[in-house]
Amino acid sequence: MTDNKELSNPKTWKISIISPIAFLPALEEILYATYDDEFPSLAAFEIKGDTDNKLMECYLNIEPDMSILQNNIENMASVMGISAPNADVELLEEKNWVAESQKMLKPITAGKFHLYGSHDADSIPEGKLAIQMEAGQAFGTGSHETTNGCLLAISDLCDELNPASILDLGCGSGVLAIAMAKYWDIQIIASDIDPVSVETAKDNIRMNNITALNEGENGSGILAVTSDGYEHDAIKSNAPYDITVANILAKPLQMLAPDITSHLKDTGTLVLSGLLQTQEDDVLGAYKKHGWILKKRYPINEWVTLVLDMNE
Repeated sequence: MTDNKELSNPKTWKISIISPIAFLPALEEILYATYDDEFPSLAAFEIKGDTDNKLMECYLNIEPDMSILQNNIENMASVMGISAPNADVELLEEKNWVAESQKMLKPITAGKFHLYGSHDADSIPEGKLAIQMEAGQAFGTGSHETTNGCLLAISDLCDELNPASILDLGCGSGVLAIAMAKYWDIQIIASDIDPVSVETAKDNIRMNNITALNEGENGSGILAVTSDGYEHDAIKSNAPYDITVANILAKPLQMLAPDITSHLKDTGTLVLSGLLQTQEDDVLGAYKKHGWILKKRYPINEWVTLVLDMNE
């Protein structure tokens, strides 16, 4: 028989990582991918006197294999050309820290949209398009600012555009595709290179009462696919797009500039995020070469979201 106390106060391990700010979005994805089945709860904190790094904390109700996590961190850091931060772990006193950390995370209202966890389901404001995202996926770390910036940009575009085709490139948990599907009743393609993220996105799509389309199906809803860039046939066949949203990292954004451009209509709109303000000029430079013009920027703390088009 399982002890009721064990269920209410499971053992909790806390992973602590001091990470370069630019590495935070990648670190978040690593933690989700490594511990997806355990639904980790994440949060990032300022470090007094340190403007280059933040403290990432991850709470789990299983004892983590730190050698696997460190290896995943080192592999990603190598790809990005930076030194890998070290991950430390400790067993906390008996208390449901995952639940406690989720309660501390507040809902986000950004433009037309309101993101909330199940623990805040009774506090949805009137007139907002509500999106349920469990705390570990929607809040905390650097992606909070980048997600928030994208939602503000999408909210403004809702009043300006009537798209027939949309691509969410690097969809992660699927929140941005879900936001757009809440407003535009069309087929949206959501893709990510990580199959774990795609499966999570599919779960979140269904949780938000959006149709999760299968490959080959037509109609309104979201088709979530695993793809390295534009390799998937569904992404190619639905191009060119009216809107592409790419909330990834600065270097991949620069590398993908030719592909993103070639799969967008000349009248299309591009939303770029996942970059620091210090990386803005380099990213813009890569897109200006292909005729893109900065239309609007959404700075939040050290991060920035950019909206581009090809019209003066």
